[in-house]
Amino acid sequence: MNYKKAASILLHGVWGALRIVSGVVVVALASYFVLTVVISKPWETVERVPVDPKVCGRMSGVVYEFLRGYVVYWPEYEGKSSWEVGFIENKKGCNANFVSLYMAMSLPELNAVSFHEATSLDFTGAKVGIEPWSHGEVGLRRKLDNYLKNTPENIIAQKVYDKNIGMNFVEGVDRYSRGGKQDFFWVEEDGHMRYVAYCVKGYWGQDSFCELKYLLPGADILVSLKILRGRLSEWRNIVALVNGFLLSAEKKEGIK
Repeated sequence: MNYKKAASILLHGVWGALRIVSGVVVVALASYFVLTVVISKPWETVERVPVDPKVCGRMSGVVYEFLRGYVVYWPEYEGKSSWEVGFIENKKGCNANFVSLYMAMSLPELNAVSFHEATSLDFTGAKVGIEPWSHGEVGLRRKLDNYLKNTPENIIAQKVYDKNIGMNFVEGVDRYSRGGKQDFFWVEEDGHMRYVAYCVKGYWGQDSFCELKYLLPGADILVSLKILRGRLSEWRNIVALVNGFLLSAEKKEGIK
């Protein structure tokens, strides 16, 4: 028993010593940090770079300037893509060329919305994307062909004119899942493709959306307009509102 008692006392003594040593080490490290970082090297004030409240760039030979609040994602300028290192070093500003720009706004007010609101599944406004387009209406036709690539010809031939929507319509095969169905719409006038659209059926009725693509009148710019499926019947009014918004964003003079 004496040996066991002695061993126990020794064990407790070693454990206590280790605790004291570890405490001393922690205090020493903390003291070193205070002396070398806090006292010997005062904190330097980091100067915040002001964010320009506007986003400006050139597209199709026209300079556009938008309030930054409308821009949901970063604007992409000519140069390196947003996935490449050095992307932030691309030339920016009114004399730089846009590659793409994505915005979001309420309807019909066309007010800027927060990122959270714009990316919610039940966003009732419009997401608007613009990009340079050199393919004309032929490129729009090719987009429709791509949308319908999985849909048999005999199904496409059964297209109908949806009076409520004001577009040609066909329920085709999903582009990404051959077992699924997808709705496609388009407007063709005088042999020229004017508007093409597809709709995605969400998991819940409220998050089903449609994306409409068309050429901005008088410019080589492709407009992508994303709205809830329930608002597709308003597409002509929404297109007119968006076109007016883009026209008002043209910077006529004083380019910097």
